[in-house]
Amino acid sequence: MVKATGEPLVYIILVNYKNWQDTAECLESLFKLSYHNYKVVVVDNDSKNNSVTYLKNWAEGLLSVSYDEQFYTSTPISSSPISKPISYIHADSESIHTLNSIEKRLLLIESKKNLGFAGGNNLGCKLALAHNADYIWLLNNDTVVEQESLTHMVARFEVSKSKKEQLGMLGSKLLYYHTPNLIQAILGRYKPFTASTEHIGLNKASCTTFDNLKIEDDDYVVGASMFVSAEFVKEVGLMSEAYFLYFEEIDWVKRGAAKNFKIDICLKANIYHKEGAAIGGSTKENNNKSELSDFYSIRNRLIITKKYYPRFLYPVYLSLIAVAANRVRRKQFSRIPLILKAFKSFKKNTLWKAQID
Repeated sequence: MVKATGEPLVYIILVNYKNWQDTAECLESLFKLSYHNYKVVVVDNDSKNNSVTYLKNWAEGLLSVSYDEQFYTSTPISSSPISKPISYIHADSESIHTLNSIEKRLLLIESKKNLGFAGGNNLGCKLALAHNADYIWLLNNDTVVEQESLTHMVARFEVSKSKKEQLGMLGSKLLYYHTPNLIQAILGRYKPFTASTEHIGLNKASCTTFDNLKIEDDDYVVGASMFVSAEFVKEVGLMSEAYFLYFEEIDWVKRGAAKNFKIDICLKANIYHKEGAAIGGSTKENNNKSELSDFYSIRNRLIITKKYYPRFLYPVYLSLIAVAANRVRRKQFSRIPLILKAFKSFKKNTLWKAQID
């Protein structure tokens, strides 16, 4: 694609962890975008399954992606592979700082360790800011995007700028990959009393217009697709890496609000999400959630409560009893010590040394 003069420069950040197949399918859709002035950064979080080698082989045309034909026949996205080879830069997390310019459309970055969701995205954000990004799109690697999605999001932000609104972050319409006629979320809503979240628009028809939607103080942009301005990142800072996994987006929105940045939703940007695939969770039920996911979802609800909603800390402590009861009901008896470990980690404010390889 030819760089379009005058279009804002967008960096699209994907974090890969052992999921190169989903990442390659996501890349196939990204390289069909109608918007021209963008670059894609894939940060591999120390996968140890040769993910980067597979992605290089895909970019060189030596490896194809397996498609779910049912998905492509029920969406406007073409299943036809993009032409290869695709020029790319391959670097590690240390050598990227020596890049004077980025001429290639695709960058494959290998991290020396698993930095978590925030850390992996932050690595890409630092690179984007160092190379004159106007906008940054943090996108889950287990997504597929419609061709006009980026065009719509840039346009929404540019209109906001012309009106001198202080828009900092924009969400998308997230649809289920396996049931693309249903919405997963348009935004998230945090419930401080129980330190739990819910998805606004969950399981509504994809054509729902949300005419009366009012964004509330505890709403946030769901982490699967977060479109932010470079100004937002420069003023608010990068995502907090204290969480490792879960609740980072809520923290980011809260920090942005403290600097008067607002959030919004671009309902024209349709993103299809294979919910849970990127971290070993289930697309169906939470009872198949990995121990890694379970640990951080418990631990981080305590961290975010203490940071932003300290008056609810004791009710949230009590909610852990319900969490334990659910694990017993599901016969996940081995998860009870994990809950205690999460609580102790929160009290010590340390990361769990999880075995995640």
